[in-house]
Amino acid sequence: MGSFFDIGCKPYNNNYGERGLTVGLNRTASNALEALFDDALQECHPDIHEKIMMFLPLDQISFSELSKEEFNMAVKTIRQCLFARKEPNEVQLYQQDIWNTEILPLMMQDERYQPD
Repeated sequence: MGSFFDIGCKPYNNNYGERGLTVGLNRTASNALEALFDDALQECHPDIHEKIMMFLPLDQISFSELSKEEFNMAVKTIRQCLFARKEPNEVQLYQQDIWNTEILPLMMQDERYQPD
């Protein structure tokens, strides 16, 4: 079993469809992302990191409690962390793949998301 990632909500679309943006990942993927979020956010943005990881004991990582500014700062900081890796190792490449395929597409649908 892995962790459940709660990204946030899609904007209202005439009250049709599911608004929640969530994904469940296996333990390997969720551990990789947990380490990525620690690397990217823990030192520079401990308040954002704490909000995201608040429900980790329940196997949940949530971006729902972040303000619009915090949400976009988290996205930007995580992207910068990934791009700063000049010669990523196998684990870091896996982190990048999971981020790009599972998490970032959901974040881009969130009503708080602002492209750079």
